[in-house]
Amino acid sequence: MMPPAPTAAAPKTTTGAWKPTWSPGHTSTGLPPLTVVHDPHDDYAFMTAALTAHTPALGRITVHPTPVASAPASLAHDLLRSLGKHLPLTGSEDDGAYWTGSTETAWRAVAAWIFALRIDHVIVTRTHRVSPRHFEYLFALAELTEIRLTLLCHGPLPAALATALAVTRHEEAHTLTAAHRALTASAPAPPADRFAWWEAGEQFPPREGEPCFLLPTRRTPGRGVIEAASRRLGHTVLPLPAAGRFPPEPDEPTVLLAHRLHARIAHPVHAAALAVRIFTGRPAGQQQVPAVRAAPPAGANRGREGGTPAWAADLIEAGRRFRQLEGRADSDRPLRLSPWDQAAVTEAAQVCGLHEQQAPRPRRHVAQAAARSRRPAAENRSAGSAPTPIRAA
Repeated sequence: MMPPAPTAAAPKTTTGAWKPTWSPGHTSTGLPPLTVVHDPHDDYAFMTAALTAHTPALGRITVHPTPVASAPASLAHDLLRSLGKHLPLTGSEDDGAYWTGSTETAWRAVAAWIFALRIDHVIVTRTHRVSPRHFEYLFALAELTEIRLTLLCHGPLPAALATALAVTRHEEAHTLTAAHRALTASAPAPPADRFAWWEAGEQFPPREGEPCFLLPTRRTPGRGVIEAASRRLGHTVLPLPAAGRFPPEPDEPTVLLAHRLHARIAHPVHAAALAVRIFTGRPAGQQQVPAVRAAPPAGANRGREGGTPAWAADLIEAGRRFRQLEGRADSDRPLRLSPWDQAAVTEAAQVCGLHEQQAPRPRRHVAQAAARSRRPAAENRSAGSAPTPIRAA
């Protein structure tokens, strides 16, 4: 009989940089048991059940590994996509995709999002084709995050998995009925006031002609500024609150922008830095971001703590978690950016449709008009006397 799924708990604290390494026989005690679903005849009903079980709102995701992808970071990329995150569009080292080729960085990003988004059940299909090192990364991830890991095997068990099962507490499901129980283990519903990041599924890739935004400043832009920006950019510009004045409950334009941030930025620090830039008006590196705290009790709204809007809370938490996994948990500015990261955040802003506001042009004609209006008075005051010579600047 399958035990009930654990409720979302505060992620444990790690010390030093985390690396996705795991070895059989060294698994921590108290972890949820590994579950293996056997589908030796590749019955599509098993796959359908696994794909249907994907419910991020309940903390459960299904990962369908990319066929024949053997690069060390490839399964991490698949996990990021299942978390609703999309990798940068390009792959040059001169742009925001430079980090995707790093195995440790990609797996740390996965772990950070799992912590921040409170994922507690990960289902992986096609595990009969998963490579031994990808099994190692998966088991390391499960041990770090304490998720329930369910592996759907559509053929004979691979040797690496069989070896792991010999020394790992696990459960097995051999029938479709048992598979349904394993795949849809009950999970707590999210708090009613939590921002629905999982509803951002259709925000990528950017659509031609989609609305855009101006990066908020301390002043709310007037209608004339927005209309001028719309003409300059050739897109509809949606209004946002002024920096520092985002309400706890977002309006429709803010929801649209927040969904883009959640869907279009896979690197946790880049997403967090841009979120901080939006709702404070200052770069993330200038912010005194609080240290990682335990998750609040169910029903509490993390977004209302410390003036952080609800839509940004999970993004900032993911950024903190990533820095912690890098071994930089004690930094007073966990979102400080390197030059590479700064360039990536700039690209992320562009992908999300965010543009800088143009500085107002000097109003020379107004100054000239004011000077002309004052000249008669000056002439009247100097009537009957010699004109004062103009001094050279």
